[in-house]
Amino acid sequence: MPWLAELALHLSRVLHLAVLAIAPTWLSPEPLPPAALALSGALSAAALAAALGLSAWFAARIETRLARNGAALLWLAIAAALAAALYYRGPRAPLAQGVALVGVPLWAALATLAAAAAEHWLGSSFKHRRMGAAIVVIGLGAVQLLGAAPLLGSRERMWWAALRRDGAHLRAVDELARPLLDRRKLDELDGVAARCLKMHPVAAAPAAPATCACLALRAEARLHARNAVAALRDAEAARERCPDQQSTRAVLAEALAVAGRPERAEAEARAALEEGGDPSRLRYALALAHERAGRLSDARAEAERAIEAGAGRKAQLLAGALAILAGDLDGAKAHLAPLAEQDPSDAEVLYNLALIADKRGDYNGARQGYLTALKADPRNAEARYNVALLTYRAGIVEESRHHARKFLDAFPDDPRGSQLAQTTGTPLGAAGGGSALPSRPGARRSPQEPAASSGSR
Repeated sequence: MPWLAELALHLSRVLHLAVLAIAPTWLSPEPLPPAALALSGALSAAALAAALGLSAWFAARIETRLARNGAALLWLAIAAALAAALYYRGPRAPLAQGVALVGVPLWAALATLAAAAAEHWLGSSFKHRRMGAAIVVIGLGAVQLLGAAPLLGSRERMWWAALRRDGAHLRAVDELARPLLDRRKLDELDGVAARCLKMHPVAAAPAAPATCACLALRAEARLHARNAVAALRDAEAARERCPDQQSTRAVLAEALAVAGRPERAEAEARAALEEGGDPSRLRYALALAHERAGRLSDARAEAERAIEAGAGRKAQLLAGALAILAGDLDGAKAHLAPLAEQDPSDAEVLYNLALIADKRGDYNGARQGYLTALKADPRNAEARYNVALLTYRAGIVEESRHHARKFLDAFPDDPRGSQLAQTTGTPLGAAGGGSALPSRPGARRSPQEPAASSGSR
């Protein structure tokens, strides 16, 4: 951004913060860049200069220490706003975090100037005119700042307030969703999407950026929840409403791959890459598309490219799963071990590490790994299935039947159930076949399909 545009944006944010310091709930806690940046910057500079000039004129006009102190405090408040607006931007936003820093000297300046004005213009019959004026202004400031304390004390509440005020605030959507995605709080992620759509309904604003971002967010939550059909429906709706929004295209490409449409997923991802979309997400979507199409070597190459472009856990997990399928157990462990260090309770990572031990013939390591994965996520069907077969092969029949019963109770519709019951001699079961190898989350498998847990949800 040219320095003049940067200066205009900064002055706009300074004035915005000064108004927030007077009334924290009047404006958005984090403003979007104004459409007419040059005009906004000029008007902000004029307003700030007018405030400083009027305070200096007032101090010269009254010629009292109280007036000079009030003017000095106002200059200090503007200086604090200049510094705070520079600090609370980018990754340190939202801007409203600087309200206390600016509000204290600003309200002190207003109280002091009010006291000086009362002393000068009110008659001597008002015995406590200075104190009275100062108390009234300080009281107003206390009501404003203390009343907004719950909002100002929480970055999450500030981002919600920014999104509520401005439906185009895609940064707010990202800030609210990213921590939940990083921690894989899937239920909470779906809740954020639902609340976002309640604020900005699809019917009320079908092509609004926030509406599309909320739909894409709900699609991502449903991908994590393995609801590919609903995820694809939301992703397509977001793409249709906001065709130029790159984030919706990445989610759509991933949803298409998971829903079993790899050709269209690849076409969508490649088109978005050509238009300058996020390579980390789009390369990951391409890897998923290749995996679903059975082109595992191409999938592995794209997963590596996604990691090089900055993709995180999902790409690492997919690369590890593809390495397992290729028989490269050392390569798989190189991808998975750092993820286990980052989050020792990551069930999918624990499961794949157990699978590596299983393939290497390490019974104790595999059994402990599957059980640890189940402790982290009792709904991990692949871990339950594999530990039942692992213990059966080792001749520990009662433990094997215990896990088989658990599998059948927890996953009655899984097509592997009846063969598992038959193999282990468990008198329970449903229809289907089975494989000792684990399943791939988010994909519809044939009963004999071998796949590691790839995190492709």
